[in-house]
Amino acid sequence: MKNYRLAADERGFALLAVTLVLALLGVVVTELAFSMRLEAAMVRTYKDAVLARHLAEAGVQQAIREILSDATVHGLDDDGQVVFYNVAQTGATPKAYPKLPRSHVRLGSGEFSYRITDEEGRLNVNTRAPGTLERLLTVLEIDKDVRDIISDSIEDWRDTNETHRINGAESDYYLQQPVPYRSRNANLQDVAELLQIQGITPAIYYGHDDKPGLVDLLTVRSRGINININTAPKAILQGQGLSDAEVSDVMQSRATRPYGVVPPRYTTRQFITGSTTFRIESQGLIGGEPRARLMVIVQRTVGLSGAVPVLAVFTWRTLPSRPAAPAATTKSGAS
Repeated sequence: MKNYRLAADERGFALLAVTLVLALLGVVVTELAFSMRLEAAMVRTYKDAVLARHLAEAGVQQAIREILSDATVHGLDDDGQVVFYNVAQTGATPKAYPKLPRSHVRLGSGEFSYRITDEEGRLNVNTRAPGTLERLLTVLEIDKDVRDIISDSIEDWRDTNETHRINGAESDYYLQQPVPYRSRNANLQDVAELLQIQGITPAIYYGHDDKPGLVDLLTVRSRGINININTAPKAILQGQGLSDAEVSDVMQSRATRPYGVVPPRYTTRQFITGSTTFRIESQGLIGGEPRARLMVIVQRTVGLSGAVPVLAVFTWRTLPSRPAAPAATTKSGAS
């Protein structure tokens, strides 16, 4: 009887040991399967990111192909993108070049999409004519005290000294911020620098509600103070001092066909009809979803007649794969 009880105890212990080993083996196998699945997902994500980056770069290259055409006049399509025109001779009707596909262009196992917009349809914050920035901020319905802060702070950012204007700011102000930095004391090199300047909030920079943001209205890379009358947004035309009737006239006239030459009534307003500096926003898509975005600013220059055009790249920046939602703001946009 005693031996039977001992044998039963041994069999029970063996069963318990086997159960524990099987449970431990199950945990190990589950952990291994989870690790393998996680590593496979990481590899797939990395592969998609690399592929999407190359697709976005392909979009940039196709955009450059369009920009390097011999177009002399630039207008806008219904989507606000640049259309390239050629004018055979002075006074002739501009003729549009065929547009390459720009949206969901298949390439390998993915797609790319891109937009081309005109930097010379924007106001150059470094070379602007006096009063144009202030008028633009007024058009955007920014309160006067905020306008004064922005205007003076931009000038303090650009000048070579550390003496701030009445409403401006220099390095002593910026060094007191949570992440301290100094004012550039030179011309802006990138429009994104505006976010570092006193008075310019994300809402003012990116836009809000039905108001465009400074990122879409200002540039630091156009050729000078001249604005392309065919591509300038409504707010820029108003900022150039055009009346509501004149703005309506320009936008209606260019809707069907861009101006080949600046109309005589606008020749004193620093307008042009052709551009050389463009902004390309390209994205690579995998499975129909954007996985990589690039923003590139290029300028086309042509030397002597018959010379090959030269393309200068001023900005090549990676953007978040999805645009950030615009921030809520008050009317003035002040924080």
